[in-house]
Amino acid sequence: MLTSSRLVAFLQSAVVLLLFLLAGCGMPEPATGSIIVGLTSELRVPTDIQELHVVMRVNGAVVLDETRGTGAQQALSFPAELPFRGLNDGDRVEVELQAFGGGALRVLLISRTAATEVVGGQTLLFRVRLEVECAPAAGKAVTCDAPLTCITGVCREAFVDPYSLELYDASWSQVSNDICKPVGGGDPIVIVGKGQSDYLPMEDFEVAQVEAGPQGGHHIWVAVRMKNLRQSGSITSVSGYVPELDITLSPFNVIFTFDPDEGGYCKLYGLRYQLDGDGNEIETLLGHTLEVKVTVTESKDGAVGVGERTVKLSDTIL
Repeated sequence: MLTSSRLVAFLQSAVVLLLFLLAGCGMPEPATGSIIVGLTSELRVPTDIQELHVVMRVNGAVVLDETRGTGAQQALSFPAELPFRGLNDGDRVEVELQAFGGGALRVLLISRTAATEVVGGQTLLFRVRLEVECAPAAGKAVTCDAPLTCITGVCREAFVDPYSLELYDASWSQVSNDICKPVGGGDPIVIVGKGQSDYLPMEDFEVAQVEAGPQGGHHIWVAVRMKNLRQSGSITSVSGYVPELDITLSPFNVIFTFDPDEGGYCKLYGLRYQLDGDGNEIETLLGHTLEVKVTVTESKDGAVGVGERTVKLSDTIL
């Protein structure tokens, strides 16, 4: 039979053993996660962008504040990675980017913010692109108030749901996620159509309605379907030739982002192609044949797609 002193010693030993076992079977440490910001741009370094100011934050606290590019210790090139590593599940990460050009004038070209949250146990790729659509047009920059930021030329929410991000792969920059230019998609295809508010198909020798513009000129509406060319940063050029009069019309060039369309195509519409910009009398052109050519040229890779359509200009003006 145990004496009282031995009973106390036994109970003490049992408690110590129990605590040891509980410690060994305790809850594991929560898994950490990482976010790798994959930074790209169709703007050229140093031709377009000379400096990039980078600020990285975790839960609002600055973890990196540096300038890359001309005159800085850190070189600037695209693609680039901005890593947030070993963070807790649910931590909010944010990157704030300011791209400068103009040489000695140091003109602010683009301000871009991107934010998301860490998912424990995963390393996610957060693609961020500095887009030409967000650069100043006609001397006016695109400005957005927080929590919005400029994406494809308009103000959108800067925060992205982490569960919409892809898993990180070191070869991410070599794999295209461009919806208009999938890997192995083949040669560029460009189809010329019509439409002010959407793409509509058009046949050769179909009548193209001539309309009076708001500033006195006259135009037709041109739309485009394409595939295997980049969605953003491509130069779309519309040109025209009137063979019966041997008149070449001035080209119309834009850099617009294409919208996704059916069948793996992307579309661009509402291209106002002016017919009398060179001083040609519109009455002279009415009723004649117009050969319309649309050329889409990638500013980054140099790939080119060409589409042509022969139309008959209307006899009347709307």
